Amino acid sequence: MPDEVAFLECVNRLAEIAPSLLKQMLHRGAGYADLFYERTAHHQVTVRQRRLRGGLHQPAPRHQRTHLDGVGLHVLDREHSAFVATDDLSQASLKRGADQVAIPTDDGAGAAPRTVLSALESYLDLPGDAPEAIADAEKEVLVREAVDTAFALDERVREVKASYQDRTRRTLIATSDGLLRAQANMLMGLRVAVTMKGEARPVTTQAITGGAVGFGHFFEHRPQNIARQAVEQAQRLVTVQPLRASSMPVVLAGGWGGVWLHEAVGHWLEADTIANGTSPFAGKVGATIASPGVHLVDDATIPGGRGTYAFDDEGTPAQRTSLIEAGVLRGILTDRRNAHQMNRPPTGNGRRQDYRYPPLPRMTNLLLLGGEADLEDLFAEVKDGLYVTAIGHGRVQPGAGLAFYVLEGYRIERGQLTTPVTDVRILGQESDVLKGIVGIGRSMQIDHARGICQKAGQVVPVSVGMPPVLIRAMQVAPL
Repeated sequence: MPDEVAFLECVNRLAEIAPSLLKQMLHRGAGYADLFYERTAHHQVTVRQRRLRGGLHQPAPRHQRTHLDGVGLHVLDREHSAFVATDDLSQASLKRGADQVAIPTDDGAGAAPRTVLSALESYLDLPGDAPEAIADAEKEVLVREAVDTAFALDERVREVKASYQDRTRRTLIATSDGLLRAQANMLMGLRVAVTMKGEARPVTTQAITGGAVGFGHFFEHRPQNIARQAVEQAQRLVTVQPLRASSMPVVLAGGWGGVWLHEAVGHWLEADTIANGTSPFAGKVGATIASPGVHLVDDATIPGGRGTYAFDDEGTPAQRTSLIEAGVLRGILTDRRNAHQMNRPPTGNGRRQDYRYPPLPRMTNLLLLGGEADLEDLFAEVKDGLYVTAIGHGRVQPGAGLAFYVLEGYRIERGQLTTPVTDVRILGQESDVLKGIVGIGRSMQIDHARGICQKAGQVVPVSVGMPPVLIRAMQVAPL
């Protein structure tokens, strides 16, 4: 049975029994309950090929499929919550789960759930080139073309790994205050990793394309072009010379460069870190925490975003939330629980990895808005510094500051780009870096291809975006 049909059949059945289940979940006096149903399909096609002495080894594409189909039951009451998940969707199993999560209260006077849910709000339409409509053979062609192109471009290429993946997620939320909403989201992506032989050591680079797009995306962003991007980056980096450790101005490229703000700022503006006091920004709403030109938003409504949806995993409509305005902290990201406890409005940021997890306040698409400078203007301000064109993984810890791996960059000398740079880290304290932003470019770029965010054992897709920015000083250290 096609996933869409199976999902709708289950939605119809759950809509009938949800009022009684929600009533049972609240019968001991708790104030709020929801039922979250999910049906998700993942598909990945991978080719990993090596250049051997006898020629190219050509393995068959490897397919990996996973499916999720289950329900999470969630109850909130003042300071307490309860959650249970099951892949047994029988009415008897769901009744047992509803009784498990019923939280007793001192007065037993919780909110009475709606006995009749609203009419189903449906956001289930997907395009004709959604993952389910694409044959396996067409997906295999993408990865094979990427691998063949990479090897043909340079004899020094020793290994290529090309991976296509897609996800189709359908969800239903029914709440004790009467909401009944369903939506479908999809993601597609192609990643090409190239390992090239260098004089001193091999270099591995990668290029990525995709997002919340249909398969037609790959006709505009051909696998051959993605492979070329990875190979050309490797060609630039095989002869890179080491960079000495020092403090210097840093220009970060737009787009994926915004991941540093996701890690250094975004997580600390999620309501649970504010509420438990681990955030360095706790108690600072209304205070200046960044340079005057900094305007930061989280926007779950932008077209094509990896974190875009019609409503979050608690049924709250998606919205654009202003976090920093002219350097002043104005907002935080809330789920239903933290919004209630902190007496703040829900911002539509209650997200779950899947039905097996309770919702947490999470970013969606975090964006630093554009300024007034051209990229050349930012370079012109730098006598001796670093331009980071490709940023890698990083870490941020209160008190220890932030550190990010530079995959590719260039020295800036007297306002001009000179020699390529790799294998260095950029380090600094969050507050110093935020207040040290002295230039913001006008050309806003958003990366929809690669963002994956991990928190408390849960992984959700996100996008990040920003224009190029100039930071007055960061510590640059070789690995």
